[in-house]
Amino acid sequence: MTSLSRAANGDWFARKGIPKDIRAAYKAAYGVAQEERFRRPGSLSTGAAKAELRDWDATVTSRIEALRAATRGEGQGLTPREAHGLAGQWYAWFVARHDDEPEGVGEDIIERLEAARSWGFRSEDDEEETDAQRRHRRGVTSEVGRIATFLGEQGVNLTQEATDAFLNIVERDLAAAAAALRRRAEGNYAPDPHAKKHPDFVPKRTAKVSGLTCWSLFEAWVSERKPGASTVNRWRAVFRGMEAHFEGRDIATITGEDAIAWKNTLVTPERTAGVVNDVWLRAARVAFGWARDNKHIPLNPFEGVSVAVGKAAPKVREREFLDEEWRIILNATTAGSEGRMAAHNIAARRWVPWICAYTGSRPGEVTQLRAEDFSRHKAGFWVMKINPEAGTVKGGQARTVPLHEHLIELGLIEFVEGAGKGPLFYDPAGQRVTRDDPTNPVQAPWVKQRNKLAEWVRGLGVTDTNIRVCRRLNVLGV
Repeated sequence: MTSLSRAANGDWFARKGIPKDIRAAYKAAYGVAQEERFRRPGSLSTGAAKAELRDWDATVTSRIEALRAATRGEGQGLTPREAHGLAGQWYAWFVARHDDEPEGVGEDIIERLEAARSWGFRSEDDEEETDAQRRHRRGVTSEVGRIATFLGEQGVNLTQEATDAFLNIVERDLAAAAAALRRRAEGNYAPDPHAKKHPDFVPKRTAKVSGLTCWSLFEAWVSERKPGASTVNRWRAVFRGMEAHFEGRDIATITGEDAIAWKNTLVTPERTAGVVNDVWLRAARVAFGWARDNKHIPLNPFEGVSVAVGKAAPKVREREFLDEEWRIILNATTAGSEGRMAAHNIAARRWVPWICAYTGSRPGEVTQLRAEDFSRHKAGFWVMKINPEAGTVKGGQARTVPLHEHLIELGLIEFVEGAGKGPLFYDPAGQRVTRDDPTNPVQAPWVKQRNKLAEWVRGLGVTDTNIRVCRRLNVLGV
């Protein structure tokens, strides 16, 4: 939305730049190339000025989109009958728009139309209308008649030729609309004979232009962008839900109003507004933005769509474990295992909490560690390398972390050296499930181990739901 400001003389003022790709076409159609300017008397109230700016901005935006559509060979043409039918719909819409407050509207319409028709003529003897005068007249008709707003609400995108034919009819009908509003201002609400003059208009359904549904868009995005498995798994439910909601519609037919209607269904007792914004709407915005950038759709209908988030819940504790909680966890690392347990699971319980505690690393980064990720620095101390080659690292950047001497005392290096090579905390041969579906990746074994550790910690009695165990094993806060 173009911003509204005050000019030096107090008038309301705004500018809107014309995109470079259509400047030549815009100049040919509307007489300006660099920018359109909005100016209204300073006597207008702020609310009225903003309302007029919205309509003016919609008009210019509609022109830009129509010219781009014409460049791509898109847009709906109109037969003469269809042009009259659409004008009939506009007439009913425009009169109803001013029905509650018709006072003075008719006079303003006639005044502006007469000024537009006389603009540029040097004398009454002039008969030939120039291209510039024609553009000016149609521009005034479009603005007074709120044509961009009307077409946007109807979901109709016209070619330039169809727009000109439609505006020629609307210009004549504006005088009839002014007369109807004058009668209503005088208290005469008798049936309007002009409203029945036009035939019915049946809008043409826009053919599919992208060839993508919400789900196939997700597949295409995953195929090209190759996001992490956690992102795919988190967003898969979003696009399954979108596919069901939009019933296989082509993404090019999804409008901003459709996006808002879908958004309004997402907050549930089980799904908070924060989750809707951070996961559901973000996923839609990113994927549809990719579709726009790759010319599958002209606009991203989810751009700027969000759910209002209420006041944050009160903070009842710090994100770190409490003293008694981390003591429970670390004491349990030296307790014997119950029943039969695989060696890598025993090792994970023994060492992962301590490594997290002394390095601040995420549990998932530690459960993917390999023996070769540990080495002695040339200065003599031991380090471990958090390496994307071993699994998933936030940001995709490797980092080297010095090991606390207490970890050495506990015997970590002896354990690592005794393990040989390969993963320390999971069995790479234990991955039995395989799937060749990038939209439904198999959960990585180090992620499974991380989740097992979270369940184990909960089972120890660390059950406060205000802390996410699988992300918070930095128990010492060092």
